[in-house]
Amino acid sequence: MGSIYFNGSELTGQHDVKFNGTDMDNVYLNGTKLWTRHPYAPGTDIFTYSIGAGGNTDNFIGSAGYGTYPLAFASQPVYIEGSGGALDKRVQFTLAAGFYVSYYQQDQSGTDSDGVGASNTAGNYVIYVGGTVSGLSRTSGGGSFSIGGSGNDGHSFVVTYSGQ
Repeated sequence: MGSIYFNGSELTGQHDVKFNGTDMDNVYLNGTKLWTRHPYAPGTDIFTYSIGAGGNTDNFIGSAGYGTYPLAFASQPVYIEGSGGALDKRVQFTLAAGFYVSYYQQDQSGTDSDGVGASNTAGNYVIYVGGTVSGLSRTSGGGSFSIGGSGNDGHSFVVTYSGQ
């Protein structure tokens, strides 16, 4: 489908579209969706999160992840084992539709630079942190990383908005 223009300007997902003074989230014509409002420009890296072995994940549950970028999450991340101060812990999080892990790097295992792919948005993930290990795995929602979920030392990942 081609571009949509209004008063000579191309409508992207970042423009406000109003009808009778009301903001629209979607625009349809004859039952076909023509336009969707996006919270971020598609392809935008929303945040990067890094953690070392034995690190504290309280900031991911709080300000570094969910607290700053709540639109990226379907729900608030939670500890499913241990806690921020515990040596061994796991944090589960679910990304909202349109968001995916586009890059995952584990210090021992290497890098998956295409993540799970833009077509695999949403899904559940688990962050693992132990005394000498850390990692990230996708637990549901399709797709997987091409490198091991955890290994020695630290890891980092990037959450990207695909708009899909």
